[in-house]
Amino acid sequence: MKIRIAVFFLNFAFLASFAQQKPLFNVDKKYSETGEETFKEIRSLILDNYYYDGLTEDDLYWASIDGMLRHISPPEKPDLAQLWTDEEYEKILNSLKGVKVSLGFGSSFNSNDGSLTITSLTEGSEAEQKLKIQDRIVRIDGEVLRGKSISEVNRLLDGETGQSSTLKVVRDISIFDVVLTRDTLKNKNLIITKIPNRNVAFIEIKSVSLGIAKELEEGLIKLRNESVSALIIDFRNNLGGVLNEGINIARLFMNKGDIVLRTQARSKGVQNFIGNENKFTNFKISLLANENSASASEIVIGALKDHNRAFVVGKKTFGKGVIENTYTLENDYRVKFITNAMYTPKGVSWQSTGLLPDYFIDQSQANYKTVVQLPIEERLQKDLHLSTALKLLQN
Repeated sequence: MKIRIAVFFLNFAFLASFAQQKPLFNVDKKYSETGEETFKEIRSLILDNYYYDGLTEDDLYWASIDGMLRHISPPEKPDLAQLWTDEEYEKILNSLKGVKVSLGFGSSFNSNDGSLTITSLTEGSEAEQKLKIQDRIVRIDGEVLRGKSISEVNRLLDGETGQSSTLKVVRDISIFDVVLTRDTLKNKNLIITKIPNRNVAFIEIKSVSLGIAKELEEGLIKLRNESVSALIIDFRNNLGGVLNEGINIARLFMNKGDIVLRTQARSKGVQNFIGNENKFTNFKISLLANENSASASEIVIGALKDHNRAFVVGKKTFGKGVIENTYTLENDYRVKFITNAMYTPKGVSWQSTGLLPDYFIDQSQANYKTVVQLPIEERLQKDLHLSTALKLLQN
């Protein structure tokens, strides 16, 4: 009975604090006048007097829609609210499923020398057979990359299934062409590695894609049967993904009845997501995080940290503590914008502020992208996040 009373007072305090809280970020309200008439007047002035007579009323409507969506997005991420065509939305869905039309490699762009450095190769892709990690691409279909922005480079990489591109590749002192054909490829978002001679497993979660919680659960059953008792779960550079998958990952390690996540929406008020089973509560856990650990990955980090189920090694997380919903319009376009705020089990928002680690380790992105390609024995020597987490788990 005492436990129930404590939970009741915690919920009541959270509800009371929420009723008095300020918005997570400011939506500018600098104009006091009614906007409709002013909008109509400015629209007419532009259509009558703008120097280019090809500008249409529809152009202004679409520009206004873009402006509205930027206006209600966080200042640090003004493109969070989005309008998608049917084709664009299909790509978003594939991304959430861990599927993407691509040339089969991941890369980092160096704008100084205009090159893409290969950082990963998709398993089963044509690129896996023809390229190597650390290869540098300096031209795509004859276009020099020097002087281009990252968005321009991405447009050269994008394409449809079956479309080929010729890459100019530099490997050591050799320069040669490689032709790759785009294909629909499934990313390997979960990698589980047993650390040699220890009862510890290293689990890398690259993205919180559809089905990953179930895939992780199956992997944890195998690890438990192999007498693994401690886990290092790596969320570095994990920008999130599917909300329910993040909640279900956290639930795997929670006691039944534990609050995993709190959310608030205008229509539904405060909702608590609760742990429903005691599946893997005996594992000792360390989480790895950095400035690119966001959204669904922050759900897991915040939940396990608040319940003292894990300690966090690394840097402060990204700070995306909001949920967007997607609505289908009459023209089959989709619009996405924020509908919910998220809070840790203790009722703390991490929007814009991020979640702090228990043990701060400052590791650069360049170093991370280098060590992530190494065999596990070498990573234990050169990956400071990983080696620190292992030492802490063994204390």
